[in-house]
Amino acid sequence: MHEPGSSLADLPSLDALRVFLAAARHQSFSKAAGALNVTQGAVSHRIRALEEELGTPLFHRTRRKVTLTEEGRTLARAAEEAFATLQAGLDQVRSQNQEGRLMVSCSPSFAIRWLVPHLPELQAAQPGLAVLISAEDGLVEPGSEGIDVCIRYGPGGTPGVDERALSVEQVTPVCSPQLLHRGPPLRVPADLAQHTLLHDEVLRGHPGRVGWERWLKAAGVTGVDARKGLRFSHAHMALEAALAGQGVALARSILVARDLAEGRLVAPFPDITVPSGLGYYVLTARGPLRPAVLAFRDWLVAGVGERRA
Repeated sequence: MHEPGSSLADLPSLDALRVFLAAARHQSFSKAAGALNVTQGAVSHRIRALEEELGTPLFHRTRRKVTLTEEGRTLARAAEEAFATLQAGLDQVRSQNQEGRLMVSCSPSFAIRWLVPHLPELQAAQPGLAVLISAEDGLVEPGSEGIDVCIRYGPGGTPGVDERALSVEQVTPVCSPQLLHRGPPLRVPADLAQHTLLHDEVLRGHPGRVGWERWLKAAGVTGVDARKGLRFSHAHMALEAALAGQGVALARSILVARDLAEGRLVAPFPDITVPSGLGYYVLTARGPLRPAVLAFRDWLVAGVGERRA
């Protein structure tokens, strides 16, 4: 029997204790083997070796199940407490190591057109943050799958999360400056009949969405086929086509503000904008948030607001 304060070298291995604890919880070597993804023979061998090391049986073995001996119950209680303490310590170390890290799940168009271009500003304002951006369409609930923050385009009202609006979108046509110089005239909305319309399919069919048909109706334009042109799955693809001079795209204000300000895109009809029933929202889990998550969310909300103004 080991004396209190014995060397760590005298302790059984963690793996042996892990196998023992699985068998104690399941009261079955075969179920423990399944939980650990090893063979039943490996479990039996490991526990027998542990019993030999300790000099006492830990289980009563019968044909259908195994039950703990008194010594086995004592060891199981101690092992449960030890593993719980070890897990808590590991979680604390990982938390401290990742204090400034966060993962952001973001709709691809917002990631490409807004978030990535503004990351230098985030690094300057919050140099301690290390942000991993995952561009994806499907909503991942913040707080699950390692995701700290979600940025999504839609009508809002996502249940079970803390949701904050980033933008109230205004939609207007945009194109490259070169298209105005070398293409057919684009002085009034009716001139769109002579141009290629660029469409994105994001949330197609949603009543709040502004597509070409809705924009042309709001502009009082007839004689332009709202169905013609090129179609893209994402807004950033339609905007890339517009930048390349391939046609005229309907743009959400937040996605093109930088390009309009720097002259890469122009809005031929800046006074004709249609408010969208959709917008961008930042989602976080409810309840207390890590300082890194709060810092990123506050920077994002303030940054979008300043540029919108």
